[in-house]
Amino acid sequence: MQKSLLYIAAFVVLVLLQIFLIDNIALSVYFHPLVYVAFVIMLPLDMKPVWVLLCSTLMGLTIDALTGMAGINVMATAAVGFLRPALLHAAVGRSTDATDTIPALHRLSTKHLAWFIVLVVVLHSVIYFFMESLSLSNALHTLVRLVVSDIVAIALIWYIIKLFTEKIITR
Repeated sequence: MQKSLLYIAAFVVLVLLQIFLIDNIALSVYFHPLVYVAFVIMLPLDMKPVWVLLCSTLMGLTIDALTGMAGINVMATAAVGFLRPALLHAAVGRSTDATDTIPALHRLSTKHLAWFIVLVVVLHSVIYFFMESLSLSNALHTLVRLVVSDIVAIALIWYIIKLFTEKIITR
């Protein structure tokens, strides 16, 4: 029960962080990191895929409702939630076992966790930014935006996950 409350708190904190802080930073047209996807990464590895899909869809729906978007976040987070087992397998391989329930630095190697974060963030951003532009005529602009936003998002998500998994969950 306590872990469920921690995940609910993480959900709320990530939504508020994305809506009220990250979305209001106007450094450049190319700067739009999507850090709320950290919630999908932080979900326990032993969670049933249908629940991962529902939780990720709820995250996308919440962000869409609060930002007035037309379902782009739902599509991107639902795709990431659906493909999460395949992304985890691609990043980690067969080195995880049933006791690894949280993708944390102390349970996954730094390399495996970093690859998992990169794969999830890049997939989410590719879907999000190309659905947002809905055109290949601005492909170069979209790619630059994707690269800049992903670099910042990966760094922020790394520290969010490190804080959440090592400082909060393990206590």
